[in-house]
Parts: sequence; C-alpha cells; structure tokens
Amino acid sequence: MEADNSTQDGLGLGKLGGQAEKNRKLQKKHELLEEARRQGLPFAQWDGPTVVVWLELWVGMPAWYVAACRANVKSGAIMSALSDTEIQREIGISNPLHRLKLRLAIQEIMSLTSPSAPPTSRTTTGNVWVTHEEMENLTSTPQTTLAYGDMNHEWIGNEWLPSLGLPQYRSYFMECLVDARMLDHLTKKDLRGQLKMVDSFHRNSFQCGIMCLRRLNYDRKELERRREESQNEIKDVLVWSNEKMIHWVVSIGLKEYANNLIESGVHGALVALDETFDHNALALSLQIPTQNTQARAVLEREFNNLLVLGTDRRFDEEDDKSFRRAPSWRKKFRPKDVRGLAAGSAETLPANFRVTSSMSSPSMQPKKMQIDGNVSATQRLDSATVRTYSC
Repeated sequence: MEADNSTQDGLGLGKLGGQAEKNRKLQKKHELLEEARRQGLPFAQWDGPTVVVWLELWVGMPAWYVAACRANVKSGAIMSALSDTEIQREIGISNPLHRLKLRLAIQEIMSLTSPSAPPTSRTTTGNVWVTHEEMENLTSTPQTTLAYGDMNHEWIGNEWLPSLGLPQYRSYFMECLVDARMLDHLTKKDLRGQLKMVDSFHRNSFQCGIMCLRRLNYDRKELERRREESQNEIKDVLVWSNEKMIHWVVSIGLKEYANNLIESGVHGALVALDETFDHNALALSLQIPTQNTQARAVLEREFNNLLVLGTDRRFDEEDDKSFRRAPSWRKKFRPKDVRGLAAGSAETLPANFRVTSSMSSPSMQPKKMQIDGNVSATQRLDSATVRTYSC
C-alpha cells in the first residue's frame, strides 16, 4: 500500500511539475510579445522567436504551422514579404482560408505597429496593442480599437454560429480557423466550398449576423451587454439570438412550432435587417401548415408588433400592413455595378432582374458590399481598407 501511495504521490508531483513548466514557458512567450509592445517595434523588425509567439498566441495557428514557421521564418520582415504561394510552400499552409487568416493577421499587425498607425488603433497610453489586464481598464475609453481580443475561431464556432441558429456549420468553421477578422472577407465560393454552407437562406442569415457585428464595431462585450438588456423585453431585436427567437415564439402561444427554429438560421439581425423576411417567411421556418390560419394570424399580429417595438422597420404610409426598413440596405449596397454589361451577359443575372434608371449616374453608384459572400480577391487584401477586429 505504501508503495502504491508513493507512486501516486510521485505521479501527482510529476503532473504539478509539468503544469508549472508549461506555465513558465507560456509566461516567457507573453514576455516576448510584451517586450515588442514596450519597444514599439514595427513588425518588420521583430525577430524570429517573437514572430513565432505572435503566430501562436495572437493569430491562433495550429502547432504544426507554428513549428514550420519556426524553421523557415526568421524575422517579421520575412513573414510580411511572403506571397500566398510562398506561405503555402514554406510554411505548408495548404488550406486557402488558413492562408487568408494569416495574411489578414499580418496586415493587421503591420498596420498596428506602423509608426504612422492612426490614433484610432492606439490606446490612450499610446500603445498600439494591449495586455488583457489593460483591456479591463479601457472600458471607459470608447473609439479604441483593440486587436488583442477574444473573438477568435473558438468563439465564432462555439458561441457566435449557434447564436445565429447555424451550429451545424461549427466543425467546418473550426477546421478553417475562421475568426472575426475573416468574416468580411469570406466569398460565396468559400462559404459553399470550404465551409459547406450551400443553403442560400443560411448564407443570407450569416451575412445579417456579420452586419450586426459590424454595427457593433466587432465589440463582443457590447453584443453581450445588449443581449442581456433585451433578455426580458421586446426591444433591440437586432442582437437577439436564435435561442431568444425560440423563447419569443413560445411566449406568443406557438410552443408546438418553436423548436423548428433550431438550426434554422433565424435570429434577430435577420428579422431587423432583411426587409424580405416577413411573417410568412417566419411561418415557413416554423413549419406552420398553411391551413392553420389561426396560428398564422397570431404569428402575423405578433411579428408585426415585434417589428414596431424592436426594429427600425416601420409602417409604409401607403399600406399600414406592409412593413419595410428605411433606408433599404439592399438598395444601398448593390453587389454588382450593372452599367456597361456586355450583350449576352444578362443570362448571368437572376430571374426578373431589372436595371433602373436611378443607377445610371456614376454619382449614384453605391459602395460595393458583399451580399451572399461575393467578395473579389483584391477586395480581400486591399491594404487601404484593412480594419482591426477584436480577435
């Protein structure tokens, strides 16, 4: 018995010692990043070990990529100069979304550590990035964009996607390491191919979720705060989660249909931002039979009340039963410029697509925005439009 006890004690001490060593190494890694921050060094002047730690702790790349980087990348200057092909060959990153993740992170850190970094990317103390302790002290400092945050791929997969009612895509997003930096850069091809989101309604739901994050400046704490404040009230539908929508359906007396919203992609931002999503679309998601006119009448009445109380959508003056959001984001953000289309190209346009005269003037052309994930390759990495996200 004594021998057994001594063996168990030895194993316990061994585990404690192993954990202590792991903590010591992690602390050393954080110190390397802290030193680079303290000195205010541009990313191009970082040495190999600091770049490796940045890749591991900040970007969140897997261990095998970190090891390949340790062997092949000796400085920030080398890392920042790698082309897409070289990233694939030298570091062995074959997944295109993994490469996108790295390139966006490189752009972000180069922008943040540049001597000419804009004031909005700095803290009140002049530092371009901060530790977790400093983040806690910055809650009273709005307009501060922080790069070191917690909207990483684990948050996207484990919390954000389920809140949109899209948990079935979690594994694909986790495998592709999709973090908040990447959301604005995902194309329809990425969503359909790498991320297996072939359902167009789900892609539209996903885009509405991104628009909500954009309105909140990718501030996770603000999202959580507003969700908490609207937990027991009919307000701020924009931030409602899929779970909150299910609870609302139960509260209006349609409990038997509520669970049909699980994995449906129905959430508050879809209701608040998509003017085409009406009570009929919700009834379809709830799978309420068309012959159940009583349930559909209840849903129509309560849904219209929801729009009035919790969204920017309002009564149309010409028809008090027709709701619309003003101004329409679909009209503001056309995915394609239809001027100058070559003859025969109309076959690529959706059915019933019409070109209106209001789009003929160049001054009337709205800025492009990805709808359903349509983003060109050049838009992905336009350094002039790089934004810093909390991830």
